[in-house]
Amino acid sequence: MVQFNVPEDITVDDFFNNHVAAQFKEIMAETDLASMANTEFTLQFNIDDHKYCLKMTNGTDLEIISGGIDNPIFTLAVKEDDWRDAVSGKVEGTFDRFIDPIQIADKSRYNKLLATKGTLNLELLKEDDSMVKASLIFNNAPSPAMTINLKLSDWVSMQTKEADGTALFMSGKMKTNGDLMFLMGLQSLL
Repeated sequence: MVQFNVPEDITVDDFFNNHVAAQFKEIMAETDLASMANTEFTLQFNIDDHKYCLKMTNGTDLEIISGGIDNPIFTLAVKEDDWRDAVSGKVEGTFDRFIDPIQIADKSRYNKLLATKGTLNLELLKEDDSMVKASLIFNNAPSPAMTINLKLSDWVSMQTKEADGTALFMSGKMKTNGDLMFLMGLQSLL
């Protein structure tokens, strides 16, 4: 997964205005994204009162849109402190599967993202008993909706494929509330 090389005190504006484009160029130099020819992917970040959309075209071009757009394919809505912990590497694996261009550039994953509509709300318990709350919004659709609650460490293990979401649910480590069919449809994305 992509590791951002940014300081722990980075601001949202500095990250998107000064780091994202350079990081994208580095990724493109190391990755063949030919499978993404003739595609457009919009990844929006709603971080407190900041909105930035990354518009990736053909797997090779990146446009950073300050203020966001109306109908992104995927939106990550999160508090600034939690976002900063994720991009600075302080808490690795929190949102990597969703913000890593290499992960997104898998054509079958891209097609699945295009077809998915709804909102997944995350409530992730950190070791200090504080909570990371985030929403993963697919194609700007507020519903169907699902909320999952689990330990942040279990969420990260699920993202790195060291743990299985079904097993976490069956063991009681993951609690859910909402549209279970929607959550089941997200299995390949989570």
